[in-house]
Amino acid sequence: MADLTVYRLTFHAGFHIGVRGVNLEESGAHIPSDSLFAAILDAFLRTGGDADGFTTPFKGRKPPFLLTSAFPFAGGVRFFPMPVPLDRWFSSGTLRERLKDLKKVRFLSEGLFRRMLNGEQMDEWLFPKEEGVEPTRGLALQGGVFWLTVDEVNKLPEPMRINPRTGQSIPLRALRRHRVFSSQQVPRVTLDRVSSASNIFYAGRVSFAPGCGLWFGVQWLQPEAKVSNGGPSFRDAFLMALAILADDGLGGERTVGYGGFSWTEEPNSLPLPDPKEGDLIWLLSRYHPHEEELPRALTESIGYQLTPVAGWLRSWHGPAQRRKRIWLVAEGSLIRTVGSGPWGEIADVRPVYNSGTEFPHPVWRYGFALGAPVPQSASGQEV
Repeated sequence: MADLTVYRLTFHAGFHIGVRGVNLEESGAHIPSDSLFAAILDAFLRTGGDADGFTTPFKGRKPPFLLTSAFPFAGGVRFFPMPVPLDRWFSSGTLRERLKDLKKVRFLSEGLFRRMLNGEQMDEWLFPKEEGVEPTRGLALQGGVFWLTVDEVNKLPEPMRINPRTGQSIPLRALRRHRVFSSQQVPRVTLDRVSSASNIFYAGRVSFAPGCGLWFGVQWLQPEAKVSNGGPSFRDAFLMALAILADDGLGGERTVGYGGFSWTEEPNSLPLPDPKEGDLIWLLSRYHPHEEELPRALTESIGYQLTPVAGWLRSWHGPAQRRKRIWLVAEGSLIRTVGSGPWGEIADVRPVYNSGTEFPHPVWRYGFALGAPVPQSASGQEV
């Protein structure tokens, strides 16, 4: 059993995670594991830490810790990524009738996640098709973006489930209109330095309802290993970087107050079944397969989604510039484990110039897999 240390992030003024290339008007609603790792490494470097010492075990595929992406929580309910393939858990009839609803679900609760890991069919747990029908087993939040069980409602933040005027619980069917987060396009303006002419533009911002935020898990493999000779342990370096990020902020548009957060470490760990060689695992992180894991990791009874990752890098050795684009397997995908693990690698995405000029240092993107195995039936076939 793998025990994950869970960290909760509560944002002060929302955040901006860039999507769709250079367009500032869009923002993601979760923080991918590769972005989280890059932010932690950058923060550690700014403390005077040894970046090479921090990344050496990852380059050797002996990581001292593994990361999930950061997903939403609402009160005491943690949410997980919806799986990419649906036919393992839903009948063909449900897929015909409710495919539109299922495609809209982005996050499911821990209670549903556990049931799906146990191989249960989920048709009866789906929230009602009609909004006016009172849920009995499963219900939706935010118009169907979030899916949870009726038993988990009492763990939601009080402002979400209690009518402030009457002090009574609101009907379960009404929760479908309650939001965990909201996305806005915030107007901004630039001023020409010469003419002082103004030019308006918009930047995306994601903000959370009271009692909501993001959580991520860390599987510590060698927490007391030293980053370098005389350096801190990886656990201490990680916590130091997280404290700096809380003040500096995560994501883009930090100069206008986005991304700042407070964080807490949950007292109880998150237990997950430990994958073995040949298992099919449900990814809770992004994944960049090592060449030895291809093609088997992505060809045998799997369902996955690829996401392009590009953007800008920040370096002390020069101005910001575009980093190399790579493709990662997205959270919620099912992949086959090849070998005993850890699975995946970190990839160097430093820019490559036609002139032959080399960028002065590596730019690492995290791609180690962290997930939970999908169970097999007695016949050896996945359920």
